[in-house]
Amino acid sequence: MTPKEPLPPVATTGDLVKITGLSKDTMYDWADMGLLPAPEVISDGRRGIKSRWPIEALERARFVMARRAELLTLAEIRVLVTEKWGPPTAEDIARREAARALRRPKRLRSQQ
Repeated sequence: MTPKEPLPPVATTGDLVKITGLSKDTMYDWADMGLLPAPEVISDGRRGIKSRWPIEALERARFVMARRAELLTLAEIRVLVTEKWGPPTAEDIARREAARALRRPKRLRSQQ
């Protein structure tokens, strides 16, 4: 990507994993905690669940990782995220609930 090329409108879970080095489950947990904007989650019925994260999630993941390096707790970071980006929007809350609904069966099966 050249410097003048615009960023894509969405990021993948893989993009976030590359930036943070953390697992995809952690990315979803961070979204549940309000550290990241929730992804749009789509089930295609054949290959499983696909997530499209707002491009802002990349910047926020970098922000969270930098605060973790400063040894802040996730609760402390959540306060900073809210100060910087504001509280979750109604759209973000709806996406978060939809993501939980699609992921819940898979996570429950893996815990049995």
